[in-house]
Amino acid sequence: MRGCCKVFLYTLACAGLPAQAADRIFADEFENPVFRGTNLVGMEMAYFAYDPATGPVADTNYPVYDTRVVDYFAGKRVTAFRFLFSWEAMQAALYGPIPTPDTPASGTNYADYFANYKRIVDYATHERGIRVIVEPWQANGGGGAGGAMFRGELVGSADVPTAAFADFWGKMAAQFKDNPLVAYGLVNEPNNMSTYGWFVSAQAAIDAIRGTGAAQRIYVPGNGYTAASAWTSNFYDTDAPAHSNADGWLHANGGQPLSDPLDDLAVEVHTYVDTQEGGLDDSITSVTAARDHVSVTLDWANANGYKVYLGEIGMYAGAAGNGFTAADAWSDFVSYFDANQGPLVGYTWWAGGMPDWWHDLHGPHFAISPTDDVQFTGDTVNMTMIENDF
Repeated sequence: MRGCCKVFLYTLACAGLPAQAADRIFADEFENPVFRGTNLVGMEMAYFAYDPATGPVADTNYPVYDTRVVDYFAGKRVTAFRFLFSWEAMQAALYGPIPTPDTPASGTNYADYFANYKRIVDYATHERGIRVIVEPWQANGGGGAGGAMFRGELVGSADVPTAAFADFWGKMAAQFKDNPLVAYGLVNEPNNMSTYGWFVSAQAAIDAIRGTGAAQRIYVPGNGYTAASAWTSNFYDTDAPAHSNADGWLHANGGQPLSDPLDDLAVEVHTYVDTQEGGLDDSITSVTAARDHVSVTLDWANANGYKVYLGEIGMYAGAAGNGFTAADAWSDFVSYFDANQGPLVGYTWWAGGMPDWWHDLHGPHFAISPTDDVQFTGDTVNMTMIENDF
């Protein structure tokens, strides 16, 4: 029966695709069930960087992706993208439509933003057979990683009720539910909020996604910037008494664990190897830093029957210290990942994108974009370090 299911899923996933893409899906889904990829960045932006009445301006507020960037990564055997976007640019107003239509009030910018995003999702999946995790990256009032926010206000607050977050995800999932290579990441790095409150909102989003008939995997991050090493800690919770992400996942749903009728949730965590574990500089604390951090979450996940996805990891290839190099730290992480395939379902490097938008080699960027912005060729030192591990 399981073999028959695989044939059915292969047929579904590959229907209408070019032979090259179909072969890639087969290899990805059945010969190599885990994925190794990169974040695609640039389409996420601060909500205050553009006029909300007219929407973000292409090639001013965000890059219009060239499909040759996708081709470049496909040539490196990348099998997944975590493709970030801004909620405010997808849905111009809470409870509004996705995409926001072309109207005199909104202009064409919102509709163009959605079209530019979906064009790359469709190309990556349909033409190159690459999985895409669609995930909002939300800015706070200072332009930094705001987590579960809309225009600077927390999800679950009076200004952005949990119902609005669920509404967004129901409408966003409906746009991609028929594409088997798309998955959903609920939001980038929730932080500075109630841990239980976050998981209540996450459950509402899960219910909304499944309510559309979408059957793809849902990746759920934790509070505290979803730091891998802090999954079982509680210092980041704004509630008293404070709760860890581990506790919130298992008990915030009316005292029960997060629930999915399709039983296809995975934990999304992030880690870096610098002192603050935030990828903010080029330092590397130890050769085993990444495995040490991820093992905190993975040990909990294994004990409770869940899978883990490392949504962000990065380091500068030229970094060295204490008798070891970035290449040593990266090699150690890959060895750990290889040994834990299955429970660890994938990782995505931070980050790549259009070469004229995302080219800094150092923290917090760790660029692996093609270096030539005309031919879309050429490898950064970071890509040279990691390309054999895709």
